[in-house]
Amino acid sequence: MEVADLKAETVRVADSYRGIREISKQLDPTNIKILTTMAKLGPRNLLDVARHCGIPFTTVYHRIARIESRSKQVAIVIPNVSRIGIVRLVVLASATAGKEQEVTEALKLPNLWRAIERCEGAFTHHSVQIVPRALLKQFKEFVAKMGEMNLVKNYRIMPTGDSVSNFPDYSSYNTRTAEWSFDWNEWMNELTDGAPSKRSISDPEAPDVQVDKLDLQIIEELEKNARVNFTDIARAVNISAQAVKCRYDSKLAPSGLVSGIHFDVLPYPVETAAWHDVMLQFTSAETMNKFFTLVEKLFFVDVVSKVLRQNSLFIRTRTVHCQVARMFDFFSQMARDGLIESYSAVRLHMGSREMQTISSELFDDNTKEWGWNMEDYIARLRVLRNEIQSQRA
Repeated sequence: MEVADLKAETVRVADSYRGIREISKQLDPTNIKILTTMAKLGPRNLLDVARHCGIPFTTVYHRIARIESRSKQVAIVIPNVSRIGIVRLVVLASATAGKEQEVTEALKLPNLWRAIERCEGAFTHHSVQIVPRALLKQFKEFVAKMGEMNLVKNYRIMPTGDSVSNFPDYSSYNTRTAEWSFDWNEWMNELTDGAPSKRSISDPEAPDVQVDKLDLQIIEELEKNARVNFTDIARAVNISAQAVKCRYDSKLAPSGLVSGIHFDVLPYPVETAAWHDVMLQFTSAETMNKFFTLVEKLFFVDVVSKVLRQNSLFIRTRTVHCQVARMFDFFSQMARDGLIESYSAVRLHMGSREMQTISSELFDDNTKEWGWNMEDYIARLRVLRNEIQSQRA
């Protein structure tokens, strides 16, 4: 196991904020119009986007290509994992002091993780795991074993529905001054006095698995880049581009497996923002859905997911530093107004974030089940622990 290199580093503060000017350039009125239309129509058909925007196709194409050249991708697919026999779990763990890196590696061992990052607050690690429904008990036993081996002091495992991406509401953005307006009072008035909710969020259904390994491999490629062309996907999964298109058009898109799209276009640079994972426990399903409706206007909310069998939501927020206190004042006011029973948060270190796609190699085409050898992963966990002990001996 590698030991962290603690050598001194020199950092120019100006270099840390060099993205500000580039972000501002991307958020001009034309790009905002294009990106907002893509969020409504989907990211793949730029010709359709151009028609709806009333902007020449070549302009749309070159502007998106310029954004992609800087950020590597504009959008990624968020698969509907509940439709393929998987439950999304938020795992919060507090590492035993000095074993933080080992806990990160341990959370990766089952190969069911989607995202892992360090955090601060009551826990040191925040992880999203996508676990086959039939393996939930074994996965919980695996995390409990981490506690028995003294890797973690405590942990929480919370099952949630699929994450819902929230595209920024640019009506709060002034393109001339490059400023965002945080209208906390207006948003609170909408929650307390506004119209009934127009959207609702509920626990996902648990249909039979209707996919094969090839479907999952195609989804993996779309998780990396939702705009990747079918020819590149075909090359990666070793079938024809026509076969990929057929599966996408007739199966994956209509079934809702690839309906969730997350746009990787930040309203402001990562360096200027504080990221939190906030759990809001609402007093009723009605107040939860009213907040879920308002989320479309809350440009600082990145994604939302519902805690299963509870009137609770996880929201990932990206708030400029000067507004963090106001955001928590907002949640406190929600409690005073009887909208939520409680709230809790961890601050995420997005610079440490690691992500991966669905692990299609664990899916058995013959049985249509997800394979996982509990004893094998416990053995690997012991090896990891022994490496730690030998290094500290």
